[in-house]
Amino acid sequence: MDSQRFEIIRDVQAVLAYHHCLGIEAYPQEAGIVHLLERKIDSPARIEKVTQQLQMTTVAETLEDLGAEIHGCRNCELHAIRVVPVAGRGGSRARLLIVGGWLTAPEPPESNREMVFGLEEDRMVSRMLEAIHLDPGDVFVTNILKCGLPGSCQPVAANIQSCHAYLRRQIAVLAPELICAMGTIATRTLLELPQSLSQLRGHFHTYTALDGREIPLMATYHPSYLLQAEEMKKETWKDLQLIAKRLAG
Repeated sequence: MDSQRFEIIRDVQAVLAYHHCLGIEAYPQEAGIVHLLERKIDSPARIEKVTQQLQMTTVAETLEDLGAEIHGCRNCELHAIRVVPVAGRGGSRARLLIVGGWLTAPEPPESNREMVFGLEEDRMVSRMLEAIHLDPGDVFVTNILKCGLPGSCQPVAANIQSCHAYLRRQIAVLAPELICAMGTIATRTLLELPQSLSQLRGHFHTYTALDGREIPLMATYHPSYLLQAEEMKKETWKDLQLIAKRLAG
């Protein structure tokens, strides 16, 4: 039991330290967090209660908060050339989170403010969701990179790492039942595994959120790839069916 107590306290401190690095200095229940850290934890039931209270407190921010922060982000050099910020689109309590790489945004910005993956790519995602009978409100679609970029721009690992912090916070707010990583960039960033997408797709992996919650993750092909390689749509359909089955319980 002692080791379990130390593990919880260590995890709490790690989350708070991470939030401090992001610039989060206060919480609506800040005094409550201090109280929780000082409490004597002596039973599994109390451990569960403390964990639930911590999770509720650390996800107090909203998607709107994050969207505003992303809109004004200057964390890396890409902000100087972005065509449009891309926080994502969908329900605030989505059951399924879909994550891609980044938007290659055509000019002018007004023509792509609602895009996440691209015009044809977004239409394909909509058809995919219809095919597995998922309501758009049950889905949130976003990218690893939060900047829509000119076609000539090729982001580097540091850009991806910078934006990953936003995605981690979005996942904490959304608390989705399942994540679908579309494409190699999203899959490798979320899973941190070296295997190819073709090796990783077809079965569920586990993504660990900021609050420690483990979320099933399915990797599959990105719509932009499917527009060029229609023969891979059959494999993607298999992945979508696994997602639908998992969500159906």
